[in-house]
Amino acid sequence: MKTLIIIAHPNENSFNYAISEEVQSHLKNKNHELKIKDLYKEGFDPILKEDNYLQFYQNNVPKDIHEEQKLITWAENLVFIFPTWWNGMPAMLKGYLDRVFTNGFAFQFSKGKVEGLLAGKNVVIFQTTSQTEDFMKPNQLVSSMETTIDLGFLNYCGFNVMTHKFFYSVPQVDQETREKMLGEVRGVVDIM
Repeated sequence: MKTLIIIAHPNENSFNYAISEEVQSHLKNKNHELKIKDLYKEGFDPILKEDNYLQFYQNNVPKDIHEEQKLITWAENLVFIFPTWWNGMPAMLKGYLDRVFTNGFAFQFSKGKVEGLLAGKNVVIFQTTSQTEDFMKPNQLVSSMETTIDLGFLNYCGFNVMTHKFFYSVPQVDQETREKMLGEVRGVVDIM
């Protein structure tokens, strides 16, 4: 299996990186061919400029974005790893999605309907948050993010979302709890 891991966290000592390392180790043991896209470390430019939008609309995609699209095309599975900031994804990741998953590559309109062009690809999402589950779920913050990310973006582009796993209270939990969370990561990627 060909798996692309996309991580969006600026701190290499973060729990997001621990998740990424766990995913990489486990999938290597399952003989997955892996590629890693570390948006902050690579200095990805997340800014969608007006002329970029016009280029996308005219199917004249910039070379750097074409390279990103080749990675997405290569992958059978995608794993997104990111923190929750202000009840959403980091701006870096949102900019990546805006620039890479373009009309004509990720989706297209035909006869008044949208067609996801990335069907047949599976996605797993690991999302961390400092908030408690008891705060997030009753206030519908989890369901709103799942709707926006899973339905409004991934399903729209044709992806099969296998799991969207939230890890709660990450900065406050002890090492034993973090180890249990990493065990959950292994369980999730076992389905890939």
